[in-house]
Amino acid sequence: MTKVLTDVREAVLKITNQLLDLKRPSNEDSLKEVGDAEKIGYFPRDFGMEEWDWPQGVGLLGLKNLAGDDAFPDYREYIKNWAEDQIQRGLPLKNINTTAPMLTLMDYEERETLALEWVDWIINQAPRTKENGLQHVTSGDTKHDLKLNEGQIWIDTLFMVVLFLSKMGIKYGQQAWIDEAAYQVNLHIDHLFNQEDSLFYHGYDFDNDHHFSEAYWCRGNSWYTLAAPELIETLKGKLSSEAYEKMAGTFKAQVNRLVALQSENGLWHTLLDDSDSYTEVSGSSAIAAGILKGIRLGLLDSSYIAVCRKAVEAVLANIAEDGTVLNVSAGTAIGKEKEDYKRIIIAPTAYGQALAIVLLSEVLQHEGLLSN
Repeated sequence: MTKVLTDVREAVLKITNQLLDLKRPSNEDSLKEVGDAEKIGYFPRDFGMEEWDWPQGVGLLGLKNLAGDDAFPDYREYIKNWAEDQIQRGLPLKNINTTAPMLTLMDYEERETLALEWVDWIINQAPRTKENGLQHVTSGDTKHDLKLNEGQIWIDTLFMVVLFLSKMGIKYGQQAWIDEAAYQVNLHIDHLFNQEDSLFYHGYDFDNDHHFSEAYWCRGNSWYTLAAPELIETLKGKLSSEAYEKMAGTFKAQVNRLVALQSENGLWHTLLDDSDSYTEVSGSSAIAAGILKGIRLGLLDSSYIAVCRKAVEAVLANIAEDGTVLNVSAGTAIGKEKEDYKRIIIAPTAYGQALAIVLLSEVLQHEGLLSN
């Protein structure tokens, strides 16, 4: 084992311990005093593992990705206990973002009924836009409220819901679920991917036919970069060649554009094409992890290693001594103006910790990445 890989494992342990201990910001009261906390990205459920929503779903995935490496504790018992505790406390209303924990929990036998129940919601009950898109419904102020975002699709959905749906389709041999997952991927590509710029808009409003501020948001784009290799691998042989090539071709085109936009410090700007916007660690981690996974699965060649190495070094430089992942943008609703994205606060979050874990756990499957 090289010293570099030892350093990566030590970093992962610190990040993971901090994920499990992460609490809400010490200045929470002052953040709550802001007239519209959503404008700066302050969502209390984003901090720590106490809630059931998408940040915790990403957190579970980070822990799951460490399985099988003897250098780390076995987090399976933690995941089981976390789910049981959440169920005892009462689960939130089903929506796009609260589906994210199921991507990990679907692999636990005791959660089979819940996973099947969630798929039934996706297929038969989830609100739809025109063209039968999965409307990006999220949690409201509490887990018992919903924010409908009527007529809207967001790029986040491909990671939060569609990856889970595709894997459930394979697990249970349900071609209808596989077809629905593929349809949603292609629908989101059709309406969110700008072919000229090879980047995804944050969202699309079917009712008013626009892309809001037409922002190329870093973490939003990273959801596709991270999910696409696994979607492509999962759905291989289950789709028409045309649909498969569209998915893979979009991934490669996006990656090539992202390579060109990587900043000198190794990260990506929160507005990918705006060098005046801050560079952001969570989206950059997911981008680099997705590219590495694409290399591992044979979707990309080894020429992309240098880009990943630069990004990994940058992420490692943004890990504090206590394991806090720094320079992570807070929760980000769709901005009416591009400037809105620059106003989102920087704060330690569960998903920031987790996406760094996802990246570094992928690095550990590419021995020699940092040392060559």
